[in-house]
Amino acid sequence: MAFSPGTWPAITSTILLAWAAAVSGRGVDVGDMLMMDRFLRWQATHNRSYPSVGEKLRRFHVYRDNVEYIDATNRRGNLTYQLSENQFADLTREEFLAKFTSYDGDDRTKDDNAVITTAQGANANMWSSGGVDVSLDPASVDWRAKGAVVPPKAQTSSCFSSWAFVAVATIESLHSIKTGKLVPLSEQQLVDCDQYNGGCNRGSFRRAFHWVHQNGGLTMEAEYPYTAAQGTCNTAKSDHHVAAITGHASVPGSNELAMKHVVAKQPVAAAIELGNDIQFYKSGVYSGPCGTRLQHTVTVVGYDADESTGEKFWIVKNSWGQTWGEHGYIRMQRKILGPGLCGIMLDVAYPTMSM
Repeated sequence: MAFSPGTWPAITSTILLAWAAAVSGRGVDVGDMLMMDRFLRWQATHNRSYPSVGEKLRRFHVYRDNVEYIDATNRRGNLTYQLSENQFADLTREEFLAKFTSYDGDDRTKDDNAVITTAQGANANMWSSGGVDVSLDPASVDWRAKGAVVPPKAQTSSCFSSWAFVAVATIESLHSIKTGKLVPLSEQQLVDCDQYNGGCNRGSFRRAFHWVHQNGGLTMEAEYPYTAAQGTCNTAKSDHHVAAITGHASVPGSNELAMKHVVAKQPVAAAIELGNDIQFYKSGVYSGPCGTRLQHTVTVVGYDADESTGEKFWIVKNSWGQTWGEHGYIRMQRKILGPGLCGIMLDVAYPTMSM
């Protein structure tokens, strides 16, 4: 008996659910059938495969729980953002955090360079280093629109290397701002060669900046492409410097005026806690919930406000590929006081470059 392509998902879901029912002694209802069909379509969209029927069913149950949460959240109607069943929809919260947290911030208070501070007292708008008035900063900045941001890349779940992607992203943008040339640079070079960090076992963008400065620069991504695994440093490629930096500096924690002022000049590296809904973020201005237990590193490439609601936000570039969020980006609510949403203002640094 031949089956048309359109009937195959339904037949497959029937077989899988019948097997699950026989094992568990429970029946199968229409909702299970519809959800299994949805799962199979999601699996095909994201090219996801599993080693066994048992694992596929286990992933189906995780997917179903996540989709029910996503749908219920979107139905609430009182949020400034939307969720979707993206590439992480078959991962539990614990699995997601285990695969995609890579922040090591032990050195955030030990910056080599002078920490830039803002004036306290009568005129909080005055930048104490050089007397710059931050009230003159533009109302909005988007370095993507200025052609100074390489599109989001994907770190993959097998390598805890967001620290390298963030360091590279900020250097790519600064190099473009200074030279007018946007060149994708090598994360793999940092993963393989930066002895101050852990390669695929987490790291710090500050130590990465230090290594890049010490090494004399970074090479191109095309010359030293990403493999999502730590290997032996290719010194011949690593010694081919395309973009060099003179060092790095910090933004004082919990100071939005200072952070906004620096982002107006160039993208910056930051760390955040991964709030529950960030896993499934699709669009809009994310407003939490989340705390300040820093877990992941991102690149802040601008700031703006929503035209319809007036909600202020940071424009944040991630390293989970372009199928997550708004083509690889998330807009995160800006808050004037405290550490910022998800702790985004607690650990902020940026490379420096002469020219």
